[in-house]
Amino acid sequence: MSDQQRSPSEHDRPFIPEGEPLDPPAGQLTVVDADTWYYFRAQFLTQDGTNAFGYFHPVGPNPSTSFWDYICMRTWLENACQFKLEDTDQRGWSKWLIRADGNHLALKATFWYYRASAYTARFAIVDGLLYNDYKGGPAGAVWDETLVTPAYYVGQDLGDRVNLTQCQLVPVGAEAEAAAPAAAGAPGAVTPS
Repeated sequence: MSDQQRSPSEHDRPFIPEGEPLDPPAGQLTVVDADTWYYFRAQFLTQDGTNAFGYFHPVGPNPSTSFWDYICMRTWLENACQFKLEDTDQRGWSKWLIRADGNHLALKATFWYYRASAYTARFAIVDGLLYNDYKGGPAGAVWDETLVTPAYYVGQDLGDRVNLTQCQLVPVGAEAEAAAPAAAGAPGAVTPS
């Protein structure tokens, strides 16, 4: 893990927005259809130092799994979170509704991603990186298995080396096309480390 001080903790509290939200960073904002469900797909750095593509997943299906409500990256599509972007504001930030449980993508006060019904943050993909409206720096994923369910936990501003890259929203039903290997150098291609 890149920063042991940022390990998910049972004491993490929800992030409660205060003040004005940030403007999205300059760049190409991903715009989607508000009536479509999407998978979030991105490239992340694995434990062995290679890049892999994966999807946002809940760490577990219910409270019997520790840290079950946190969000992690996994390389398979089965049981991946499906999102509908809601309440997009004039800046381009959206709330991300999760289809399976009616919760929203949210942040802990320690800026780990999780599922919540309150304290929702807004998110946007800009130039293939995922940002939120209150904490600068793109989202990343780091492996953790110390006192938590083993997973690639998603958090904000974890360091450039572990940023999620080539982030995209893939319409549900179109995932087979998105998962097909891309030609070298094409958007979606896995690049060697």
